[in-house]
Amino acid sequence: MNKKSGFTLIELLTVVLILGILTAIALPQYQKTIQRTEAANALINLRTIFDSAKRFYASNSQWPTSFTGLDVDLFDVSPEGNMGEFQYTFSTNNSGTVSACRLIDGAADNSFCLRAARRKVAPTTGNNKMIQRDVYTCLPAVEKFQAVCDSLCSTESTVGSECYIN
Repeated sequence: MNKKSGFTLIELLTVVLILGILTAIALPQYQKTIQRTEAANALINLRTIFDSAKRFYASNSQWPTSFTGLDVDLFDVSPEGNMGEFQYTFSTNNSGTVSACRLIDGAADNSFCLRAARRKVAPTTGNNKMIQRDVYTCLPAVEKFQAVCDSLCSTESTVGSECYIN
């Protein structure tokens, strides 16, 4: 008797179909995880740059308008303020705000921004006197980045589409 062993065409097609379904489910989750990780790294760099900008303000009585005068060297941020493979663009202005924006296809309306600033806020306890506080926010320009901001922000601190990062 001549017995052939192997897989039938139906069995192979079933395996390919199952692999295709698993890939279709796993790939978007993987991409979201990568976006959240990149946003967390940008937030770490933003905090470092903002702390350095506050030290610059303390010694010069003005906010830096570029990164050249800051006392930090970030290995993955260029002097122009671009991070990594230009996924985030960092900027600062003379009003004390430092931003890290992710521009998709070079369009600001297809992005989200992380911002750090000194703001006067109401105190959380009895005193009515306004206090200066560091405020970190995430502002998505489009709905698809809301999940990235939600992963960085606390749930009780959302105002519209902008949320506050603790």
